Amino acid sequence: MTDPVDYSKLSNDELFAQVEPRPAPAASPVMVPAAVAPLSATPSSTPSAASELTSSSATTAPGTAGVKALDYSKMSNDELFASLPALSPAAASAAQEQPKPDRSVMGEIGHQVGLTARAAVQGAAALPGMVSDAATGVVNAGLDQVAGEGNGFRFQKVSSALGNIMDQSGVAKPENATERVVQDAATGAASALTGVGAGQAVAQAATGPITKALGAALAAAPGMQAVSGATGAGAAGITRESGGGAVAQTVAGLAGALAPTVAPFAARAVVRGAIRGGEAGRQEMADRIQTFEDATGQTPTLGQATGRRAVQAAETGLSNVVGGSGIMIRRGEAQAEAMQRSVQDLTDALSPTATGADAGAAITRGVNAFKDNVKSVQQRLYSDLDGFIPAATPMSVNRTQTALEALNEGIPGAPNISNFFKNARIGSIERALGEDLELARQAQAPTGMSSTGATTLPGQLPYQAVQKLRTMVGREISDNSLTSDVPRSKWRALYAALSDDLGDAAAAAGPQAQQTWARANQYTRSSIQRLEQLESVVNRDAPEKIFKAATTGLAEGGTTISRVMKSMPVENRREVAAAVLQRLGRAKPGQQNEMGDAFSSETFLTNLANMSPPARRALFGSSGFAGLEDRVQQLGAVANMRREGSKVFANPSGTARQNALLGWMAGLIASISSGNAAAITMALGAPVAANLGARAATNPGFVRAMATRTPVSRATGPVAAAAAAETSDFEERKAANRQRIRNLREGVSGRG
Repeated sequence: MTDPVDYSKLSNDELFAQVEPRPAPAASPVMVPAAVAPLSATPSSTPSAASELTSSSATTAPGTAGVKALDYSKMSNDELFASLPALSPAAASAAQEQPKPDRSVMGEIGHQVGLTARAAVQGAAALPGMVSDAATGVVNAGLDQVAGEGNGFRFQKVSSALGNIMDQSGVAKPENATERVVQDAATGAASALTGVGAGQAVAQAATGPITKALGAALAAAPGMQAVSGATGAGAAGITRESGGGAVAQTVAGLAGALAPTVAPFAARAVVRGAIRGGEAGRQEMADRIQTFEDATGQTPTLGQATGRRAVQAAETGLSNVVGGSGIMIRRGEAQAEAMQRSVQDLTDALSPTATGADAGAAITRGVNAFKDNVKSVQQRLYSDLDGFIPAATPMSVNRTQTALEALNEGIPGAPNISNFFKNARIGSIERALGEDLELARQAQAPTGMSSTGATTLPGQLPYQAVQKLRTMVGREISDNSLTSDVPRSKWRALYAALSDDLGDAAAAAGPQAQQTWARANQYTRSSIQRLEQLESVVNRDAPEKIFKAATTGLAEGGTTISRVMKSMPVENRREVAAAVLQRLGRAKPGQQNEMGDAFSSETFLTNLANMSPPARRALFGSSGFAGLEDRVQQLGAVANMRREGSKVFANPSGTARQNALLGWMAGLIASISSGNAAAITMALGAPVAANLGARAATNPGFVRAMATRTPVSRATGPVAAAAAAETSDFEERKAANRQRIRNLREGVSGRG
C-alpha cells in the first residue's frame, strides 16, 4: 500500500510532480484547458473550488488564449485529481495494459491452450446464455425498479459468470489488446458453430416441415458461419481496443459479421451485371446458352452468349493477339464441327442416304402413290353413290354429246381443212356414242314398235355405263403424256361433260344421292387439279431435275414444295427434307474440300435465311419428324450467334492477327535490347493475360455462371440473425466502458 500523501506540506512543484509523472519543460508552466471536463468529481469537491480553478486563481500565459495556468498550491487532493485532463481512449487503454510476463515455450503453449479453452467455453455457452440472459434480464429490470439501479442482488449474465468462474479456476485470460481481440474472434467462431450444432439437432429431431426447414437453415454453411462469427466479434473487439464506444462496437460487429457473406455476393453481382446487364440480360443470356447447347452440345463463348458488342469486340481482339488467338480459333473450330455433326445426325435420322437423286426419286414415288390413292378414294366415294342409283337406271348424256360435237367441230366453209384439226380418236368416240344411244333408244321403244322407228324417246345409257366411261376418261387424264394421241385438254372437257351428266342423274335420284355425288365430285376435281400442278415438277427426265424443280423458289414462298410434300407419304417427305437440310450448310465451291462435303455455318445461315417461312414449314414442319422445324431453327440461331460474335472488328483476311504477332515480337525484342525489366515483364505478360482472358471467355463453367442469378450465401440468414442478437449486448458494452473508465480513474487516483 502506498502511504497517503499530505498535500498540505508540498510545494507547488512537488504537487505537480505527484499528478503528472512525466517531466515538463522547465521554462513552461503547466497549462490545462479550461473547457476540459475532469475525469470525475469526488463528493468533497465543491462548486467554489471549481470556480477557483477557472477564475481569480488562474492567470493566462502569454500566447495561450483561452488556456489558464493553475496554481496547484491552493488545491486539495480531490481538487488536484479533478483537475486532471481526460485521457484519450487510446491512452486509457494503454494505461490498463499490463506487461506480459516472461514465460517458457511450454508455458506460452499452456497459456494459449487456456485461451482456446476459454473461447470454446464462452462460445458454447453463447446460445443457451442468450436464452438465460433474456429471462434474468427481466428479473434484473424489476429489481432496479424496486431497489434502485445497482442496489442489492442482481443476476449476472452467463458470459460474465463463466468468466468469473474461469478466472477463479486459473484458466488463462487475455493479457493485452491482441489477445483480447483474438479471444473475441475465437469466441465468436465457437458461438456460431454452437448455433450450427443446435440447428442440426433441431433438423434431425423435428417432425414438422417448418421446424425441420428452420433447423436446416440454421445449420447451413457452417464454415461460413464460423468465419462470420469470428470476423464480427473480432471487428467489435478491434473497435473496442481502439477506443470506440458501445455504438461503434455494435456497428463494427454487424459489419464484420455480414462482410464474409455480403462482400462476395456484391462483388459477384457487380461482375455479372457489368458483363450481361440486369435480369433481362441474364434471361437472354441463359436462353442463348440453352439454344446453343440443345442444338450442338457445345457452350457458346461469353460474347456469343451475351450478345453484347463490347464483349464480342474483346473476344475478337483476343482472337488476334498472341496467347489468345489459338484458344479462340480452336473453340470456333470445335463449334463448327459440332454444328456439322448436329446437321448430319438430323439428316441420318431422316434418311441415311439423302442425295438429290434419291430425293427426286422419292418425289416421283410419292406422287405416283398419291395418284393411286386418289383413284382408290374416288372409287370408294362413287361406290357410295351406287347405293342410291341402280346400275341399270337409264340416264341422259346430252352434255357429253354436246361436248364431243364441240371438240371435233369443223370450220364452216372449209371442210377439208377442218379434218386437220379434228382428233380421230375423239371423232370415233363421238360416232360410237351415237350408235350406242341409237341402240338404247330402240331397246326402250314399246314392244313391236322398235323396228318402225316410231318412238320419240331420246337415247339414254345405263347409269353404270356412263360411270364406267367417266372413270376410263379420268384414267386417260392421269396417264396422259406428251406423246398421247389425244391432248389432255380434250380429255378434260369430255370428263367434265360426263360429270355433269352424272350430276343430273344424282339430282334426279334425290337429295341424299345429290349430296353424295357433290362430295365425290369435289374430291375428284381438287385431286385432278393437284395432279396437274405436280406435273410441272415430276415431268422431268432425271430424278435430280425433279428434286431441283421441287425446291426451286423456296425464297418466294412454299407453294410448290407444299404441294409436293402434302402429296407424298411420310417416308418420302423425310427423304426430301433430309436432302434439303444436307445442302443448307454445304460450303461454297471456293471453300470446299477434296470430298466436296465441307460444312459452313455461314452458308447454312444464309440459305436458311433465304428460305421463306412457309417453305420452312412445308419442308420441316410436315416431314413427320417430331421437332424437326424447331431443331433447324435452333441451328439457325447458333449460326447467327457465331456470325454476330465474329463480325465485331472482324478481319477476315487475317492481317490483324499477323500484324499483332509481328508487333508483339518487335516490342519484345526492343524491350530485351533496352534491358528495361518493366518493359520485358509487360511484353512477356501480355500473352499470359490474353491467354487467361481467352480461357475465361471460352470456359463453359464460367459462361454458365455469368447467366445465373447471383446466389446469396446460405449462411447470410443465420449470420444476420446472430449479428442482430449481438445488439442486445449494447447496454452491457456501455456498462463495460463505464467500468473501464472507473478503473482508470481509480488507477490514476492510486498513483496520486
